[in-house]
Order: sequence, then C-alpha cells, then structure tokens
Amino acid sequence: MYKSTLLCCLLLGLFLALSTAYRGQDIYAEPDCSIVEDHARKFRDISDPTHYWVCPEGQEKADYIQCPDNYAFMEPQQGCVVWEEWKWIEPYTK
Repeated sequence: MYKSTLLCCLLLGLFLALSTAYRGQDIYAEPDCSIVEDHARKFRDISDPTHYWVCPEGQEKADYIQCPDNYAFMEPQQGCVVWEEWKWIEPYTK
C-alpha cells in the first residue's frame, strides 16, 4: 500500500513539473507573443470565429482583432471571409 501511494505521489509530482514547464501555444487562448517568431501570422480564436489574435513585433501582449460584420476568420487563409465561405476546421494539437 505504501509503495503504491508513493508511486502515485511521484507520478503526480512529475506531471505537475512537466505541465508547468511547458511553454507551448495554448490554442484556446491569447497567443504567447514572447515565443511567436512570425509576427505577420494571425491566430484564430477557437471560441469566437469573428475574432483573431496578432502579435505585433516588440509587443508582449497580442492584439484582439474583430472581423467586419458578416465575416469570420479562417486561419488557413489568414484573413476574414464571408460567413458563407467559413467552415469549421479542427484545430491542430500541441
């Protein structure tokens, strides 16, 4: 019993250490501009297709941009398209 409890605690500690050390891009939130290299790239907002993020060079925080009325952002096109052309694309994973 003691060994299994110890093993669980070690695994939990390892998981927490690795998860806090990861500095990758969270696809559901504002991009981390400190690791963005392509400042012309636009990042989609998974929860709201009428908005996208950009990381201007020299800025630590991303700008949150809204598409014009009746438009939605498509990441492959790197721009806003009319709603009739917009379609859901499964986000890439980390």
